Amino acid sequence: MTGVVVLQAVVTEWTETALINVLGFALLAGITATIVAFGYRATSARVAPVGAGVFAGLAVVAGWLNAVGLGHATVIDQTPLVHHATAAYFLGAIAVSAGTTEGGRRIGDRFAREVFDIDRLAAAGEGASLVRSARRPTPIELPERIGDVDGYPAADAATKRDLAGRTVLVPQYRDASTLKSRLSSRLERDYDIDHVSITVGDDGGIERLAVGRQRTGLGPTLPDGTAATAIRATSSPTASAGDPIEVWTGGDDGDSSRLVATGTLRAATVDVATITVDADAVDEFEFWFEADSRYRLATRSVSPDDGYGFVSVLRATDETVRSVTVAEDDPIDNEFVGWLSGTVLLAVRDGDAIPFPDENETVRDGDRLFVMGTPAELEPLSANEPGSAA
Repeated sequence: MTGVVVLQAVVTEWTETALINVLGFALLAGITATIVAFGYRATSARVAPVGAGVFAGLAVVAGWLNAVGLGHATVIDQTPLVHHATAAYFLGAIAVSAGTTEGGRRIGDRFAREVFDIDRLAAAGEGASLVRSARRPTPIELPERIGDVDGYPAADAATKRDLAGRTVLVPQYRDASTLKSRLSSRLERDYDIDHVSITVGDDGGIERLAVGRQRTGLGPTLPDGTAATAIRATSSPTASAGDPIEVWTGGDDGDSSRLVATGTLRAATVDVATITVDADAVDEFEFWFEADSRYRLATRSVSPDDGYGFVSVLRATDETVRSVTVAEDDPIDNEFVGWLSGTVLLAVRDGDAIPFPDENETVRDGDRLFVMGTPAELEPLSANEPGSAA
């Protein structure tokens, strides 16, 4: 009986010592995680990852246990390292310490936010979306005057008034090009505008901001000297938008069919067609086209022309075409065509048209250039007359 009592006393004492040591290791791991979380929040203003606190806390505990075990070859009460009690002791210390590291991480983060007055960002909303997309948001102050992008329809006056002087948040950026891209995306998404032109000053602020809308309707696609009208007509099954057509009277009630006009087919339904004709004939439409009459369209044979297809594709992209008249001492005077931003489609010099001029062609005073590009590419180009959109 005496041996049993002694054994029970030894087991009880060993267990008490092991539990106290395990609690001590847990406290040590929690304090370590608290210090790591405090330092991480203080230096980065962001919450420390869960893994950082757990790794730091368990590293201290594991290092202590290894140092004691290797130095003495035994643990509590001369218990050898190769023993099931030692394994239980080590596993218990690691498990309890891992649990306290999370609490220490939360305490250290909360303490750092209180000390350094760091507000915690809500998990939902615009600010949180910016942080998730590209780290911390940066406030950007917009100019007091909002301009219009050349070559595009002007945005609503109410929209420009709303943007003037406003401070907006954009994801964190490193250079001016990234700022332009992210601010453009933000304004296009939140303010229902289609094109944004931004000039960044030397101080990193927004020096100039211009906005525009997407080209809509038929007017911007009409060549100079033409006008469009809709008529009741039966079109050829093979005719499509962009085809040159002839408009003939129907020849009903025995009347002979006669040619009314020539033009270009822009759109057609079952019984209505939209055509373009010479603008000089606009005043004579009432004489030519009668509201109650139905006409017949015939497709004409002409040389192939990709102009209509080019205009259709251009309307669906961000690029536009702007006409630029070069004046003496302009920034682009005496520059090579290939050095200009955008693509020069046509140069008119002394009445002669030079389509797609070579890149080494020198721009001269008096040249009129037709340049295709985005608003940002066309912004550096000077012009003495408004740009024209295709």
